[in-house]
Order: sequence, then C-alpha cells, then structure tokens
Amino acid sequence: MREIRNPFGAEETAALREAEREAQAQGDPGAQEDASQTLRGAPGDTLARKIGGGGVEREALEFDVVLQLVAALTRTPPGRGLLLQARPAHDEPSVRRLLEETSEAWSFRLREGRLPLAGVGEIAPLLSLLRESGGAALPEEFRPVLAVARAAEAVHRALADADTPHLTARRKAIPRFEALLKEARRLFDADGTLKDDASHELSRLRARLKRRRTEISRKLEKMLDARRDALGDAVVVLRNDRYCLPVLASARARVPGIVHDRSGSGQTVFVEPMETIEANNELALTAAEERREAERILRRFGGDVLAAAGSLEEAVRLLGELDALEAKVSFGEITEGRVPELSCDGSWSLAGARHPLLDARLAPLRRAVLGEDRAAREAVPLTLELSPRKRLLVVSGPNAGGKTVVLKTAGLFSLLAQSGFPLPVAAGTRLPVFASIHAEIGDAQAILADKSTFSSSMETLAEILAGAGPGALALIDEIGAATDPEEGSALAVAFLEEYLARGGKAIVTTHLSAVKAFAGGRADTVSSAMEFDEATGRPSYRLHPGLSGRSRALSVAGEQGIPESVLERAREILGEAWKRRQAAETEAEAALTRLRSSEESLARDREAVRSLLERAAREREGLARERARLLREGLEGFDRARGELTRRVESELAALRREPGRRAQASAGRILAEAERAAPAEETLVEAREEARARASGLLPGDRARVRGLQTAGTLYAFEGEFAWLEVGGKRLRVPRAGLEPVGPSENTDRLRAPLTPAPLPAGEGIGSADLSSLTPEVNVIGQRLDDAIGEVEKALDSALLSGAGRLRVVHGHGTGRLRNGLREHLRRHRAVSRVRSADEREGGNGATIVELA
Repeated sequence: MREIRNPFGAEETAALREAEREAQAQGDPGAQEDASQTLRGAPGDTLARKIGGGGVEREALEFDVVLQLVAALTRTPPGRGLLLQARPAHDEPSVRRLLEETSEAWSFRLREGRLPLAGVGEIAPLLSLLRESGGAALPEEFRPVLAVARAAEAVHRALADADTPHLTARRKAIPRFEALLKEARRLFDADGTLKDDASHELSRLRARLKRRRTEISRKLEKMLDARRDALGDAVVVLRNDRYCLPVLASARARVPGIVHDRSGSGQTVFVEPMETIEANNELALTAAEERREAERILRRFGGDVLAAAGSLEEAVRLLGELDALEAKVSFGEITEGRVPELSCDGSWSLAGARHPLLDARLAPLRRAVLGEDRAAREAVPLTLELSPRKRLLVVSGPNAGGKTVVLKTAGLFSLLAQSGFPLPVAAGTRLPVFASIHAEIGDAQAILADKSTFSSSMETLAEILAGAGPGALALIDEIGAATDPEEGSALAVAFLEEYLARGGKAIVTTHLSAVKAFAGGRADTVSSAMEFDEATGRPSYRLHPGLSGRSRALSVAGEQGIPESVLERAREILGEAWKRRQAAETEAEAALTRLRSSEESLARDREAVRSLLERAAREREGLARERARLLREGLEGFDRARGELTRRVESELAALRREPGRRAQASAGRILAEAERAAPAEETLVEAREEARARASGLLPGDRARVRGLQTAGTLYAFEGEFAWLEVGGKRLRVPRAGLEPVGPSENTDRLRAPLTPAPLPAGEGIGSADLSSLTPEVNVIGQRLDDAIGEVEKALDSALLSGAGRLRVVHGHGTGRLRNGLREHLRRHRAVSRVRSADEREGGNGATIVELA
C-alpha cells in the first residue's frame, strides 16, 4: 500500500529511523515494530490519528497533487494554506454541508462576482511582535492588520446580498472592525503615514518643526549667497539631522562651525555654521518631542490592535476559508464541472468523469504548478455505475488499458467530493459517503522494512480487511498478483468473499481468470472490461460492464518484440480451451464495437433531426411574424381607406342637404357605388377580417376587452348576436362583437371556453355589404354639449337613412339628464323619426335612446 505522506519534519523522521536501527541492533522486536509502524503510518497509531484520515490514502490517489493545483487558484496566503490542509469529511451531514457551501458560493459568484479579499495575509507574526513591544510599531507595520480589517468589512458588505444559509452564517461570523478602522482613518494618511492632526500635541510640534526648518533654511540660503566662493555647491544639505553647508576643504577656515561629515573625494566638508547651531539644537529638541508623541500615538493604536487581536486572527481564518471556497469554485469553472449529488441508497454513478491530472482543461495550470511538459490530450471521460445492490466492481483488460486510472479516478473523486470540491463530471453523477477509503495501488515493496512486494501487499490487505465494514471502500490494483497465479487467485477470491461479507464496497483490477469467474457468479458483483481498439492496437479507456476483459499478454509481448515462435509455443501450451475463450472474447469485443458504432450513428442522426426541427421551428416563427406584419399593414391600410370613404360620404351628405329632394335617390346610389369601389378586395383584407373574428371569438363574458383602435378598455358583460355589451366605467355599451380585442391576460384562462360563432365585421367596416340593413347603427355623444351632440346625431340619422336601417341607437349616458332630454325633444320633432324611446336594460337603459325611423 502506498504510504501516507509523512507529516513529520526531517529531524523527527531521522530520530525515528535511528530508533528503528537501535532496536534492530539490540534485538528488541517490540521497539523495532513500534518505530517501523510509526514511519509507515499503520492504522491506529500516532501518525494515523494525527492526519485524521480514517484510513484515507491521500498520496496513492494523488489527492495532495490535486490540492496543489487548486491551491494555486487562491488569492491569499491563508486561503492557500487552508486548502493544502483540506481533509475529507466522513459523515453525510458534514459532506452535505461542504457541498452546499460550494454550491452557494458558485451561485453567488455567478450573480455578484468574486469576494473582495485583496490584502488578506498572515498577521500572526506582527501580532506577536506587537505583544513583545507592548504595542509599539512603525506606521507601515500596521498595514497588514488594517488590510485584514478592511477586507473583513468589505466581505461583510458583499455578503449582505447573499440569501443562502451557509454564506449568511459565514457573514454573521466575520468580526466587525468599524471602530478600529475609524481610528485608523483618523490617524493615518492614505499612504500609511501618521497624520499631522493625529493629536493636538503632534500638530503643534510639527508646525513648530516646520517653522524652525524654514528659519534655518533662510539663514543658510543667505550664507550661500554671501560665501559662494568658499562653497563646493550652492545647496543646503542635511547631515546627522543637522542642516549644513558644503564647504571646500581648502576654504574650511573661512566658514567657522562644526564639521559633521566629509565627501567621498575629501574635497568637500559639511559644516554646520556657528550662526545656526542654536537653531539646529532647538530643531533637534523639537524633533525628539515629535518622535515621542508619534510613538505614544502609535503605541496607543497598537494597544487597540492587540485588544482586537483575537478577532483579527479569527477574521484571517474565516477570510482564508472563503478564499479556499472560491478556489474550489474556480476549479469547477475551469474544468466545466459541477457539484456532485450525494446518494442516500448507496448507489454510485460517475458520468463523464475526467481525472484532473489528465483533463486538457487543466493543462495550463498543471504546467504552471507541476511543471508538466507533455502535450495536452483530451481525457476520455469515464462512466461508472454501481447500483445499491452491487458492492464489488472487478475491472479487467489489457496492460496499460486504463484499469488503474479507473481505480484512481473513483477514489480521488470520492475524496474530492467529501472535501466539498466540484468534480469534472457530467450531469447524473451521484456518490455515496464513505467512512473510510483504503487504497493498495502500485508497487508496495517496502525495502526499509525488509519486505517483498507480495509481503507488503498482503500486509496491506490484512489492514484493509481489519477495517472492513459498512461504509468502507477498498481500491485494490492487481489483486492476488506478484505470486503464483493459482495461489494468488485463491487468496484474492477468499479475501473478496470475506470483505464483502463484512459489508464493504470495493473496486479491484485483475488479470486472473479465477477472479473474473468469481465476479461473474455473484449477484452483488459487476464484472467490467476496458475497451481495446484492435484496429489501432491501443486502449480506448472506456469501461463496459457485463464483460470480462482480455489481458492480451501474447499480443502485447509480440508488439514489444518477442519472436513469433515463442508466442506460438505459448499458444500451444495454453491449449484449445484458451483459444476458444479468446475467440469468444474477440467476438464479444467486435459485437461491442459494432454496437458502439450503431449508437454513435444513431446519436448523429438524432442530432441532425434535432437541428432540422430547430431550424423548422425558427422558420415557422419567422413566417408567423411576417404574416402578422402583413396583416397589420393590411388592416392599417383598410382603416385609412375607411376613413377616406367616411369623409367622402360626409361630403356627399352635405351636398344632399343642399340639393333638392328629387336628387336624393341618385346621390344615395352614387354613395353606395363609391363605397363598393373603395372597399378593399385584396386577400390581405379578407385575412385581416378573419383574424379579427378569430380574436374576438376567443373572448368570454368577464374578460377585459376594448374596441380595436381605441384605448379605453372595459369588462365584457354579455353577447347579443353580432354585438357585445362592454361595461366601461360603470356604463354598458353595445359594440360590434367582431371589433373587440382582448386586453391583457384573460380572467377565464383556467376554465374551458365554449366555441363561439365568428361574427361579421360591423357596418362601418363594409358599407354596401349584403347584411347592412340588419344592423343597428349607433352614435356615442357622451360628454358633448347639446348643440354638438345634435350635429353628430343628424349625421348618424342621415347615414342610417341611406343604409336602410330601421332604427338608430343614441348613447348619451345618464349624467344630469339635460343632454338626454334635449336630444329626445329634438328627435321627436324630426320628420324622419317615427318614435323615440329609452333603451332596454340590455341596450344601456336610460343612458341610451332608441330612435325608430319612418
């Protein structure tokens, strides 16, 4: 079994090995075994408890290598450290919580983007120094602490939009640092330096320093002008915190004062003139006071930081956890993966699984982190299915056919899922939660322990068997190998029988025929073969359940240069039974290849049909939009023609009033002829009318509707033949049924609609039609003054007389009654009116007047 990576340091490991050698020299087998098991990390010992792995084989399954890849996606040192220390959970509630957190973080990333974690770093060393110094520190040394505090506040604000339980809980757990940051903003400038007004005393001292420097500078500048011939350069310099002049060494006596330094060439000395010594002294004293005040302010702020040290360290941990969580999401995005589901019934399904160390999507990351230099190739996705009743998967097939990849992928993905990682898989992936995962993969030879490959393998199998039980998973590569095939087969079968009897799940690879036969004879076992392409002589890395894979030892040997004579002799030794089995397995593989080809052809056909259906649907939608556009344009043209016709009719009626009565009949005939010529005859108008009828026929009493072309909507009250009663603002209006159109969603969409007989368009849309005389025209004068209303009613009367209508409906509303009474009085005196009466309730009641024509 591949050992767990030793977490001990080099010195501890050396000490343990020395203890092992001493025990061997003294002949103490007990001490020797203790030291050896400590180095090997045997179950139940100190090392195993230290990693808390429950038998997890991290190194054998390359879990730590994948953690290195994902850790490279973190943005903070704490996040990287936490991710590298990730440990899988082994109980379902904990695993479910980890996966739910990852799902919430992924959804949050899609909505809001990344969390503001910039500047978060390790602050434990700084806090330790602050404790030793009593809080004293330079202003720049507080920057990491303030960066953590600012990040905590920023993340707290960012997570305010999170409405999921786990992210909300994390937001509440993040400590707040408003007071500390407020004090920092008061004390420090944006560049981290201490502000002049950090305290009243500091402001006073810095103002005094500024004045003193200005005074000294002015004095020295005057001396520069006066003694330029003795100076090496015309500038004022600072030496030992004292303002000096650069004087030529040859002219040193001409500038009396204190020499503080000499230039590298020796030709210039830096002299503090006697005239400025007292001013420099005062400047130095003031500067010392300023430093003491600044130190006092910084020490006090350091005390505030130390008071919040626990919260700051907690914030670093929580922000690091969020960074590690975001790195998991980034891993899922790069691999185009998904958060797996957990199975409650013990079923196990990997769909389209791609090992992270083989997935081409991660090739750039592997090159950057692991130094991988091979060309990236797309990994063949692995599909693995184990129903709740199946507890053993036996994988067989040729060498280098991908059997070990199946083992490692299955085990690694369980470790990743139980650590809360998304997986590079397709939809439908469901994993059980394992309490322990044991792996025996690769060369198990332990040279230091003086054990052969077979001895180490048997020791590992004994450990696996000791930990077997419900919830355990064993991954065993080449079970029963490295010894006599007959004895190895017997041991392998006996081991698997006992392991399954104790309730564990296992995936094993094998070349042994006895193990393949064992798998084929049990109801709780699945035998699967790795597919091999005979045409190319290469494996395809696809797993096929229900088949037993050929080892192809002779074929591989021939490909590697073994003479054909040797291979032929091997076939003779194997006998006819082997040849018949090989032929049967070859035919099964060929049938599988044909089936796969048929499936791929069917999939291509399905895709082609789907594309055709999508294209047809798009074309139908385009045709429907074009037809709607044409109908709309046709109706608009018809409305314009009808308006023009109306204007011509009104003009002709005006001429009738001016002409003698004997010309009335001729004028009426001319009007009707003009109407016949103006009515559109094209198919577009017919379709538009049909569409209007179909639209109106979908209405039921109680629906919201309006007359087409008008904005005011009402509630449909009832139908009356070709007319409908529309209730608008408490008033019921009688309108043409076919001219109605729905407004918004119907209130009757949840009940069955009885088919309604389409009604013809109203008279106003087709003057001169065959059913014109059967319609009752109407005029609406609600809200008009009496004189204007009389004019409108006169026009309506003329139109009604010309159309041969027997009556006219005048809608005037209730109101005060003045309009109604005035109209009725006028109509009773009209020579063409035989009777005036109130409308019945269905026609509007006292809000309308029925005018019967002579």
